[in-house]
Amino acid sequence: MSKQIYIAWIDFQRRAESMNQYVDFDLHYLPSPMSRKWLKPFGYLAQAWSTIRVVLAAKPDVVWVQSPPSMVPHVLLALRAVTRRYALIVDCHDNAVLPPWSRFPGAAWVLNRSDRVLVHNEDMRARAEAHGVRPELVRVLEDPPARLDLPEQPAAAPGTRPYVLVPCSFSADEEQPIGAVMGAARLLPEVDFRITGRRRKAEALGLTQDAPANVQFTDYLTIEAFEELLTRANAVLGVTSRANCQLSVANEALGAHAPLVLSDTGTLRRMFGEAALFGENAPEALAAALREALAHQPEMRARSEALKLRRQENWLAEARRASQVAGDSSASGGATGGGASGTLVEPPAGQ
Repeated sequence: MSKQIYIAWIDFQRRAESMNQYVDFDLHYLPSPMSRKWLKPFGYLAQAWSTIRVVLAAKPDVVWVQSPPSMVPHVLLALRAVTRRYALIVDCHDNAVLPPWSRFPGAAWVLNRSDRVLVHNEDMRARAEAHGVRPELVRVLEDPPARLDLPEQPAAAPGTRPYVLVPCSFSADEEQPIGAVMGAARLLPEVDFRITGRRRKAEALGLTQDAPANVQFTDYLTIEAFEELLTRANAVLGVTSRANCQLSVANEALGAHAPLVLSDTGTLRRMFGEAALFGENAPEALAAALREALAHQPEMRARSEALKLRRQENWLAEARRASQVAGDSSASGGATGGGASGTLVEPPAGQ
């Protein structure tokens, strides 16, 4: 069995965690030690050094790496050139093939010298190829459904208010939709809204000043606390203004068998149309979709569970194809490490 590691220059990433439930790699988070934006270049140097130390210590056959930042594959290709050779799989989040990260010097050149380039949906495959990545290197590997410990769903106690969980990082693609969420909350005063993410970011955007009484900003949550909220939510709402964004929260909701409402984009409809309800990023549209989801919770939970099982099976099959890099004639690095075949973890029946 090949030795595999996954490196991410961040403190947590749901996609990597969910993949690790199916693929047998050692996951290494290497967040920046610098909190101030102007110190980030020094943080990148520290992260590069940490990456080198991890690889030298692990002696892997396969290295999976998350991009962006776009310089991480540079570090690993340079290291591979002077040490033992390992297969390199670059897991490209959407921003890796979009400006500004796509403009990083040598970004496409480095991707073309890795052994596999993963993108998260078919829309991003086209973006990657337009960025100059060789089509034979690119594979689509969507987020797998999260595998969560699900609680029993007892009948709600009298007087218990339903709540909608809105996972959020307050990034640029969420700013306008979160404003629509606040408007939807005003239209649904009988429902609580719990918006995750760092409160200081919400405050900086002015979202907390005029928030309705039924909106709670949870601030940063531990994984355990977030998953507790997720698995007991009456509905999960995921919002974005980016047309090709796949939203990790959607797969988290499937893993929790939660009623799911999403922003109405073509990508999200193609990926989650069998389970989710959709609304434009406007208060009335989101409120209407949430009313329907809350009124049909058993049916919506069943739809999420059914789609999770189908996506889980499809993901395992695609992961086998995507992670086969050793001996692949398209692998320009000539890696001698084994692919991920035989290292996928099959989910227990019914999960």
